[in-house]
Amino acid sequence: MHILLRKTIKERFGRLNRLQQDSFKEISSGKSVLIIAPTGSGKTEAAVLPVFNEILEGRLKPISALYIAPLKALNRDLLERLEWWGQKLGISVEVRHGDTSAYKKAKQVKNPPQILIITPETLGVILTVKSLRKHLGNVKFVIVDEIAELVDNKRGAQLLLNLERLAEIADFRRIGMTATVGNEEEVRDWLKTEVIVRPNWKKGYHFHVLYPEPKEKDKELAEGLSVSPEIASRLRVLWEIVENHGKALVFTNTRQFAEVLAHRLKAWGKPVEVHHGSLSKEARVKAEKALKEGKIKALICTSSMELGIDIGDVDVVIQYMSPRQVNRLVQRVGRAKHRIGEVSEGYIIATNVEDYLQSLIIAKRALEGRFEAVEPIGGLDVLAHFVVGLLIEHKKLPRERPYEIARRTYVYRDLSWDDYLDVLGVLEEARLIGFDEEKNLLYLRRGAFQYYYENLSTIPDEVSWRVFDSKSGHIVGRLDESFVMDLEEGMEFVMNGRSWIVLKIDEEARLLKVRESKSLESAIPSWEGEMIPVPFGVAFDVGRLRRELAFDFDRAKELLKGVEFKEKELRRALEEIKDEPFPTDRDIVVESTPKALIIHADFGSRTNEAIGRIVHSLLILHYGRVFSVRSQGHAIVFKTPFQLNPEEVKRYIYQEPGSVEFMVSRALRDSHPYRWRMLNVAKRFGALRRDAKIKRIERLFEGTVIERETLNELYHDKVDIKRAELVMELLKTSSLRVKTTLRKEPSKLARLNMTVSGEFLLSGVMERDELIELFKKRLLEHEVVLVCTNCGWHSKTKVSRLRNVKLRQCPRCGSKMLAVSHPIDAEEFLGVLEKVRHGEPLERKEERAYRKLLKAADLVDSYGFEAVLALASYGTGPDTAARLLAQYKGDALILALMERERQFIRTRRFWVGRKEDEEDKTA
Repeated sequence: MHILLRKTIKERFGRLNRLQQDSFKEISSGKSVLIIAPTGSGKTEAAVLPVFNEILEGRLKPISALYIAPLKALNRDLLERLEWWGQKLGISVEVRHGDTSAYKKAKQVKNPPQILIITPETLGVILTVKSLRKHLGNVKFVIVDEIAELVDNKRGAQLLLNLERLAEIADFRRIGMTATVGNEEEVRDWLKTEVIVRPNWKKGYHFHVLYPEPKEKDKELAEGLSVSPEIASRLRVLWEIVENHGKALVFTNTRQFAEVLAHRLKAWGKPVEVHHGSLSKEARVKAEKALKEGKIKALICTSSMELGIDIGDVDVVIQYMSPRQVNRLVQRVGRAKHRIGEVSEGYIIATNVEDYLQSLIIAKRALEGRFEAVEPIGGLDVLAHFVVGLLIEHKKLPRERPYEIARRTYVYRDLSWDDYLDVLGVLEEARLIGFDEEKNLLYLRRGAFQYYYENLSTIPDEVSWRVFDSKSGHIVGRLDESFVMDLEEGMEFVMNGRSWIVLKIDEEARLLKVRESKSLESAIPSWEGEMIPVPFGVAFDVGRLRRELAFDFDRAKELLKGVEFKEKELRRALEEIKDEPFPTDRDIVVESTPKALIIHADFGSRTNEAIGRIVHSLLILHYGRVFSVRSQGHAIVFKTPFQLNPEEVKRYIYQEPGSVEFMVSRALRDSHPYRWRMLNVAKRFGALRRDAKIKRIERLFEGTVIERETLNELYHDKVDIKRAELVMELLKTSSLRVKTTLRKEPSKLARLNMTVSGEFLLSGVMERDELIELFKKRLLEHEVVLVCTNCGWHSKTKVSRLRNVKLRQCPRCGSKMLAVSHPIDAEEFLGVLEKVRHGEPLERKEERAYRKLLKAADLVDSYGFEAVLALASYGTGPDTAARLLAQYKGDALILALMERERQFIRTRRFWVGRKEDEEDKTA
């Protein structure tokens, strides 16, 4: 080990831990390594210290190493950590992404860093930058962080292909990092590493699963917060845990509920802040700092806090409602006491009987180390993008060359020549590439560059849909496309505290025509699009637990050995189900009521989706399109116009295992999710422009490779064909049976699955007002710069201070052209203003910056403080602000700004190297 590195390690740690020593040994011996270890075990240093050592000892040329991190927040935290080591060792560390300035990018070409931190998408960009390619040829190491975030999606497939493109010009070792997963060997093969390094110790966890019951003292709190006694009891228990342990992370499964829970705790006077992906970077950093410095006791967060962001020591993690997956629970609870040798304390607060049983099973599986496997996916649309990328690099290539390179990756190892030719066919038809038969060469055509850079990200562009109330004739709100994707005509959903029924889905106009339904039964909450699917194994084990509880309570307790729970709460759960029809690992229950039919089935979200699609399609054949279906982890809910015969539905469930895929694919082809997926797949292939709107897209690509890829994507993400076939096999061999029940009123379990939880919809309108107030408060705390676009006078201030200030006049020159701006935009503008005043010509980028603030000033002059609010919101530049200000006022404007912010963050969750919408770059 280099002496300088040895000294720096002594200063930072004293000495390396065993995981870091083993990694150092394996990497220094020349191997590619996968490091698998829990949060807090020092994975980052285990990966980078051997790389630093080789840079020092071998005096490696820059760029010596690429560090690929999948999430934006992770990059920010990583940069701080790696820069510390770099400064101590004299090794340059820089980051490159879509927001990096042209000046910085040019500087990186002339004087490249030795370690460059990028996202997977940025790799696709820098491979095509001629001036950088000579430096990329020096790369000796590629470190991929948080692999589990990449393996099971198309971002990962794209990364693997781009690593093979890099391998064409550089000889490098691969180092991967991940928390524990259920298929470690497959993940090792996925990244093409030779050995797995694990810690020589087992991480300790204490899991407590709670199912609180209201006490007398909860009634007063319930009244004070306008919540039910049940919710008040959960809030009380949550805060008792925080008080007993100290600094806490409280995880929720959705962003909307993180806001609601934080607001309720703040209303109770508790020192908490909220942290999720729809908040600006400034708001997230402020919340992290407040926890780190002890100004607050708890951070209410979502998955945004799962991945190693430095917030100092955390004493306890509380999961509010079931985490739905073992991997999620372990990743989250691992944030508490995450030093080696310490036991992480984790509490799950369950909200209903199903939530409780699921939480018990997840905690037990976590203790047993039964983690979910991450399922690798390829993608022929991603392959198309790869082919064009290779041709941008090489201009011309033999036809078989991209095929040979792609087959070197794990996810394309079985790629057939016919599938590859189909991909080339789509690219040729789209006139993105050509093929010279005589010379057997592929070559680029016009439009290829635009297609390549527009499709650097495999994440679909989020478009919001307007929701039109046919009764009032007004737009009542907007929904994210990813949520609309799962809606069908006749379905009900919840938005702004009210329930709506979908009358028509106008795909061309991106409009949902609805009417208020006055009922929360069968309605889907608008936050459900964020929900994590319940895996088959977890759901099936819940079924077994139910069966054991009903027939042998003591044996059921034994099943849960190691998990901390209260016996009286488990008995209460038994009391709630024992007199009702309930499913088990051996029983499916079909429950028919006058307005709904519920198939109780413990098979998880994706398997139930497959079964639900089959039954739904057969019901349509007999009765027409009068039913809507919604699949969940433990039930499939049909809304029905009349009471169905459960025996008839029972017959529909029994199908030949071999016919499942055919029946599901037929049912899917006639659905909105299928059309939405196909539209995005076709765009990624280059068969459609990014802004294309096609009414009957399924007919356009019927029988093509685009149709095949659309179904493959749905099978991977939404529908589990293999497990549905397994269920049919179990039915066929009588290992599973179907019971039926006809009821006038739904059972408690049915009502639970039919109705949106009161947790989220206590008094709908109040919740909407709460969220508006929260958002407005955040805007008022936002720091902006007031700039005179005439003389350049400027002042940094909070939005709240501008509410009663006379905005229309500059204190220096008297001009009315005052703009509100982000500090970065203001700085850029002031430099440009100097050039304007001296009559110097402006570059295109400078002209845009100048016009941007002129437009902002015009908006402030025209709309006053509402323009200040719009310009201060995250992701809203002058052009978007002008459109929203013209359409909305008062609370309607705040709602529109909230939706805009959510949409902006969702589409920019990951940095990409393409040119962004200039106006929103720094908004």
